Amino acid sequence: MIKQIARMYMLESIRNPGMAIGNLLPGFMFMTVSFFAKSVMTEESFDFLIKGQFLPISIIMIIFFFSFSSATIYLADMKANKTLQWVQRTGIKPHTYYIGMGIGVFALLNLFLVLLLTGYSFIIDISLSSFLLVILMSNFVLLALYPLSFILAGLFKNEKVATSMLVPIMLLFMFSIQMTSMFLTLAEKNPQDYFIFLIWNPMLYLYDSLQVSLNLMGETWLPQYQYCIILAVLSLVLATIAKKVYSSQ
Repeated sequence: MIKQIARMYMLESIRNPGMAIGNLLPGFMFMTVSFFAKSVMTEESFDFLIKGQFLPISIIMIIFFFSFSSATIYLADMKANKTLQWVQRTGIKPHTYYIGMGIGVFALLNLFLVLLLTGYSFIIDISLSSFLLVILMSNFVLLALYPLSFILAGLFKNEKVATSMLVPIMLLFMFSIQMTSMFLTLAEKNPQDYFIFLIWNPMLYLYDSLQVSLNLMGETWLPQYQYCIILAVLSLVLATIAKKVYSSQ
């Protein structure tokens, strides 16, 4: 049953290529712009732009698409069409549906993440260890964010409401990290000194790990194993809430 749920979700995601292309295109557009920027910028400026901004934004957009846009809208649509209630009447346990859909989400994320990082590897040097570390941290961030799709889908009336509400949520998570780090760096301050104010944002742990992996910083704010523990605990807490929301639909 878990395999069937994962397959159904992946097929539904492919069946709506317009939404997928619209959400994934911005991340890959940053990669395309990077090819042209390399020939007109100094090496130092180029490294800061690509490693500090373009690559993190591209990865964050892909994670948000699969953890928020795709999964939440999919669930909100099922809720509006009463499909979710029908699924519950079949006797499928909440954790079964949660795991099955999660496998589909994680499979699609890793597919596009590998494609994105492979593309960027032609522009900047990305070692195999850095490549694997980025994928690992991205999966832990998705693990923490994935339960939110069930919680948010329970709050939104239908997929149109979900689509309009997800944009400001995405911008809050993304730019609270990106803009803070960029402006502090330009002001010649260490962004890590202010990370304590952003511990609520799972993207903080991905962004900080990415900066170290790309040699923009010497060490992470906290040990990376602590990042994984924090994200795993957050995922368990949100998954408990998501189960209650799913069961109440």
